[in-house]
Amino acid sequence: MSDDLHDDPSERADALVMFGLTGDLGEKKLFPALYELQAAGRLGVPVIGVGRSEYTDEDLGRMLRESLDGYTPADGSSVDASVVDAIDLSYLSGDSTESATYDALADRLGSTDRPVVYAALPPGIFGDVARGIAASSFPDTTRLVCEKPFGDDVDTARALYDEITDAMAPERLFIVDHFLAKSAIENMLTVRSSNPLIENSMCSRFVERIDIEMHESGDVDGRGSFYESVGAVDDVIQNHLLQMLAVLTMEPPADDSDEAYHAARSTLLATVVPFAPDAATFGQYDGYRDLDDVADDSTVETFAAVRTTIDNERWRDVPVTIRTGKALAADSTVATITLQPNGAGVDNRIRFEVKPQASVTFDIARLDPDTHEPTPVSVVVCGPDDHGALGDYAVMLDNAMGGNTRHFARIEDVVGAWRVVAPLHADAPELVTYEPGSDGPDA
Repeated sequence: MSDDLHDDPSERADALVMFGLTGDLGEKKLFPALYELQAAGRLGVPVIGVGRSEYTDEDLGRMLRESLDGYTPADGSSVDASVVDAIDLSYLSGDSTESATYDALADRLGSTDRPVVYAALPPGIFGDVARGIAASSFPDTTRLVCEKPFGDDVDTARALYDEITDAMAPERLFIVDHFLAKSAIENMLTVRSSNPLIENSMCSRFVERIDIEMHESGDVDGRGSFYESVGAVDDVIQNHLLQMLAVLTMEPPADDSDEAYHAARSTLLATVVPFAPDAATFGQYDGYRDLDDVADDSTVETFAAVRTTIDNERWRDVPVTIRTGKALAADSTVATITLQPNGAGVDNRIRFEVKPQASVTFDIARLDPDTHEPTPVSVVVCGPDDHGALGDYAVMLDNAMGGNTRHFARIEDVVGAWRVVAPLHADAPELVTYEPGSDGPDA
């Protein structure tokens, strides 16, 4: 297990309150994360799910077990029923915007000293949660974890941050971007900073272009209402892929502290040139408008390709392309650095793959003994795609419980990313239709 999971026991949370646990995110990510933490001996606190539905504790336990039906732990073992039964899980029915809910939660928590409140809710409700915590008898050490999206532009993100921090201290706010908790993302910085041969090549003198892509074969069926409110840009580019770009290209932090890591990321994001509409391609897969909760004339993009540059001394004039889409041919998340032509007719690349297999690939040239000419060869180094027994959501929850901020975004990150995508909100490119299962539009 990674060293960043070690924390001061005196600061560790003694209860976990989870709004939204009974929703889609709970089923797919949060319940498995709770299992991983319990199996690794990192949970050990009562977990209270909160929602408006009239569920019982037994209902919530059933949802937990059902969510684990198709789940396989990182070590390839089967789900251990004794671990599931050991999770101290209960349910409280209540509205996240009503003070009575927080009073009832405070009564349920009793003498708890350091609870963590996790809010998988629409961003417009985060302020209500912060005020509810502050107005009740929750301890003033309570931490609030807010899921993405955090606002929907620069102004709303700033206003939301101010609204929350008017009710609680800023250091008690944790803003989620689960990509930052992926070992494969952190590894991009490690490979650079620990290998001078690579780090010395990471600049405009040697790099021809940078490409980041997140292709998803799954469509939006069952999530139409949510997707109509975000689209591809706000769903994954504004947060995950811009953070991925930042970790890939930022200056190595001054030291190993969380503060230095955050500062390097936010400094890089501040230098990304905002996306120009005439340098972007938007697509929508054929059949999207036929889904439930999707408008018949929807103009929401399910595919986006954007081109930009980074306006700093290291990367100036190096083209950067970010590409993502739903209902594409295959699943892959990869960052590729293509080096300048070498005269041998063989592309030299460094590819950081997050999905489907966490790995680093070096595309280089070697001598073909038959032709005595340079020929391409790939050297692949595979690595773990999680932190030992813990996947990204388990790492995120564990860090919040331990008070560790490394795997969370800061408001500077969030505002910097909204600044980059802002021109596409004001002037979106026209949609191009593409067939499901294809590679998407030409871009």
